[in-house]
Amino acid sequence: MNKIIKFFSLLIFALTLSTHVFPQGYRIEVKIEGLRDTSIYLAYHFGDKKLVKDTIYLDKYGKGIFEGDEKLDGGIYLVALPNMNFFEMIVDKDQEFSVTTDTTDLFKLLKFNGSDQNNTFLSYQRFMAEQQKASGSLANRRKLNKENRDSLDAIAEEMKVLDGKVKDYWNMITSENDGMLINSLINAMRPPEPPDFEIPGDIVNKDSMRWVLGYQYNKNHFLDNIDFSDQRLLRTPVLLAKLDRYFNNILIQKPDSVIPEITKIVNRCRANEKMFQYVVTYLLNNFLKSNIMGMDEVFVNVAEDYYLSGEADWIDSASLVKIRDRVYKLKPNLIGNVARDLKMETETGEWVALHQIDAKYIVLYFWETDCGHCKKSTPALYDIYQKHKENGLEIFAVYTQNNKQEWLDYLNEKGFDWINTWDPNHTTYFRLFYDIYSTPTVYLLDEHKKIIAKRISVEALGKMLDSLLFF
Repeated sequence: MNKIIKFFSLLIFALTLSTHVFPQGYRIEVKIEGLRDTSIYLAYHFGDKKLVKDTIYLDKYGKGIFEGDEKLDGGIYLVALPNMNFFEMIVDKDQEFSVTTDTTDLFKLLKFNGSDQNNTFLSYQRFMAEQQKASGSLANRRKLNKENRDSLDAIAEEMKVLDGKVKDYWNMITSENDGMLINSLINAMRPPEPPDFEIPGDIVNKDSMRWVLGYQYNKNHFLDNIDFSDQRLLRTPVLLAKLDRYFNNILIQKPDSVIPEITKIVNRCRANEKMFQYVVTYLLNNFLKSNIMGMDEVFVNVAEDYYLSGEADWIDSASLVKIRDRVYKLKPNLIGNVARDLKMETETGEWVALHQIDAKYIVLYFWETDCGHCKKSTPALYDIYQKHKENGLEIFAVYTQNNKQEWLDYLNEKGFDWINTWDPNHTTYFRLFYDIYSTPTVYLLDEHKKIIAKRISVEALGKMLDSLLFF
């Protein structure tokens, strides 16, 4: 009997020890001086959002404990106060620690106990704040001394020293924290360091060549230091900032420049399922909402390669239908495509086909008589027509509604003598093939009926035609 009792005692001790040494959940003790009898929130970064994970109620001493049975996903978390002030901390492998601060200065009085990584993170934040202050001071001095060459050279040398100091500090942290989130964070934030390019002596415009080489280097190396297999980066603000800068600022905003880089980056994400999902979703949404003409081709490419191909297995059927519908409406009218032919009836009852028009440039103009924007744009377009019709410009104006008499009266009143058409029976499906969901909508075609511009304002169209027709 004593042996049985001893066995169970040892078993209980072993289980207790195991639970203590290998905690399965999280436990973060919080004490905030100056705050009591109120709720605070544990949240985390995700893309451009801050999502709440847990809520606790601080007692009369300002104490509370965030805890749960399952470990938190690694990332940068925030403790948010009722007034929406917050402080940040790293949640990584060790999820049992305590933190104290004071409402008089959350950041300055922040302290961690039992979390070496958070102490390192806090030191890093304070160090960077000091360096940014010093950098700002140097920038102001440079502005004040912009005419003094000697001062500018001295300031440049000081900035070089400051930059070296930051790099040395980053290198120290990464070398001492291998495998930790702070290591991935700092590496992800590192900018590329282009070499000193050697420009051949026979190059006339050396600055242009230097820009081209710098662009190529940035394009090829801007995201080199991001570990796309580390899903902890998803819960930080760093990943989204780098993706935004790369795809919207670093790369030339043309589909031929962007699409090959998307393929490279997505392939690097395949090592981690969650990272793959996040980056592919980001790319789809980013280029869906792009306002840059022609970048809808990138959206179509991402949608076809990853969503309509079946790789995006996280998407629900209703959302997939919407994506497929958007691709179906965009694909026929991408920049560079030959415009879909439209055979339509004119105001005199004759029939005319878009592809039969012989002109150097054709403006395909979808409009209404009672549309507020059309009432301003249509007369302005007519002025452009009068200016350039002798230079090879033609207008193919499509009235999108069904009130023939209203249309005819408006044409007679305004005297628009370009090619006027309509499709009362909707036989051409122009709304589908040209993605017409609002008016006015403008397309510009070349002499081969290729789309060279679309969805631009009449004002922008006028400037473009002035350039194209050398007026």
